[in-house]
Amino acid sequence: MIVNDKKDDKQIQNLNSSDPVWKWMTTNPYTVRPKQTLREAITILQTYRIDGLPVVDGTNRVVGLITRTKLMSCFLEGLSADSPVEAVMTEPVVTIDQQEAITTAYELPVGRLPVVDEAGRLVGILTRTDLLHCYAEHIGQLQQTLHIAETLSTILESAYEGVVVIDANGYIQEFNNAYCRFIGKKREEVIGQHVTQIIENTRLHIVIQTGVAEKGYIQRIQGQDMVVHRIPILKEGKVVGAIGMLIFHGVTELYNILGRMQELSRQVSANSTAADNPYIELDSFDKIIGQSAQIQAVKRMARKVAGTPSTVLITGESGTGKEMFAKAIHELSSYAEGNFISVNCAAIPEHLLEAELFGYEDGAFTGAKKGGKPGKFELAHKGTLFLDEVGDMPLFMQTKILRVLQEREVERVGGIAKHKIDVRIIAATNQHLEEMVAEGKFREDLYYRLNIIRLEIPPLRERQEDIPVLLNQYLDHFSDRFGFGPKSFGREAMAALVNYSWPGNVRELVNTVEMLVNLSETAIITEQELLPKHRTNDLVEFSSSPAQKEKGLLMDIKDSVFIKEREMIIQALHETNGNKAAASRNLGIQRSTLYEKMKKYRITL
Repeated sequence: MIVNDKKDDKQIQNLNSSDPVWKWMTTNPYTVRPKQTLREAITILQTYRIDGLPVVDGTNRVVGLITRTKLMSCFLEGLSADSPVEAVMTEPVVTIDQQEAITTAYELPVGRLPVVDEAGRLVGILTRTDLLHCYAEHIGQLQQTLHIAETLSTILESAYEGVVVIDANGYIQEFNNAYCRFIGKKREEVIGQHVTQIIENTRLHIVIQTGVAEKGYIQRIQGQDMVVHRIPILKEGKVVGAIGMLIFHGVTELYNILGRMQELSRQVSANSTAADNPYIELDSFDKIIGQSAQIQAVKRMARKVAGTPSTVLITGESGTGKEMFAKAIHELSSYAEGNFISVNCAAIPEHLLEAELFGYEDGAFTGAKKGGKPGKFELAHKGTLFLDEVGDMPLFMQTKILRVLQEREVERVGGIAKHKIDVRIIAATNQHLEEMVAEGKFREDLYYRLNIIRLEIPPLRERQEDIPVLLNQYLDHFSDRFGFGPKSFGREAMAALVNYSWPGNVRELVNTVEMLVNLSETAIITEQELLPKHRTNDLVEFSSSPAQKEKGLLMDIKDSVFIKEREMIIQALHETNGNKAAASRNLGIQRSTLYEKMKKYRITL
């Protein structure tokens, strides 16, 4: 029921009109140039799962717009994928100034609205999803005033896509005409009904439970596969409703076209690189999951770092994803054409570490490979060498590493020749190197050589809003990988996992989700299926001190899945009489991974 409350109405109007467009727009949108081919535009659309691209000239001024719908129409007409974008782009284009009030955008009947500055240069893009996010935050709930209803109606009915709005209990509050036409029902027949009774295969009610947006999902409705967005509506951190949107209308007739687009995208990916096309930036940081301000800030800094040759020191607790950041930096750097070589300084025995890093000559020691072997530094020439767990490197090796960094040349074990190297160094540690320097456990001069640009990866407990996103991402991944049907977390289970301290960070989260997918016998994972440590309120407070790390480690080992892994490693070592190379092959893991797990589980021979 809609109540006309003029006080609330005035408050809402003031909130809406005071917000400029720039506050709600999506910044740094992907673009194409007029002379680029449709093939290249398709690649960007497919890679980044977006619906349209502004076309800009050399001064970044908007000259056109190309959308998925337009591309599909072009393919239906038989247009070549090598045709230029300018041949089919929509022009002139409706744009909006970034300082305009957001309410102005509500009245423009377009799906993607380029946002420009005072000079007419593109600074962002405003989509209907952005508008719905804005509207949802301003109203905070789904009923209040006549003005709210009228404004919402304008948004809903100007949308080409079907749009549904539900309250916190899953009951439909709004349903636009496009959606009504698609399912063959009248609006009055669906308002007030539970969404599961109206829309088949919906997950909107699950989004209310998890509070996590689901964008670009495939949903079977009326015998057709539809692309949908599901967006929770939050008020003061509490989910009070959700919005569902259909992105395509009747895609069955376009399956062949989509297949051709995907094939073209694969061809472009196989035959070209980002270096060949300066307009396509395949950003490896997109693989690092997280929406929190903390992780976004680190990603922004890491992107800047990638463009320099400087040495980077990545710090953070175990399991936070330091190697993922190192790989992303490498892939966006000028060293990307070279190898990314990773060395775990804690996993390689001390007597082998020098040979692994610097290589060795023929006959350098008993068992040396005939003809010798290049070390990691040589293999990383013109590429990146990632020194993981550098804080565990013995002092005698620290001295040798420092010399290499200073002279930029290596000498193999048992050799006399110098090998020049051009290597980007990225180091990582979960230890406090400053304390180790003060205690004489880490060379001060090496510390300053490594600590040129520093990235601190926040622990998972400090970016709590990322936990539901990670949980759902890996839940879908493992459900699909193991051939199970779709699974989701119940409300209580999700709340417990979000409030858990995750001493093992993302690595522990991934292992936990994999275990739950394997052990859960129902589509919805309940709180009762969680490990005791996840269910209790007596959560472990985790810090970087050795005592706390030991406590967190022991908790992990107590978990049945980790106990099983430890038993498998011991059994493999027993069957191979302690031969680690053979054991790692039998286990299907790298030898360095075996060393790491042996150290983690306190396995000694």
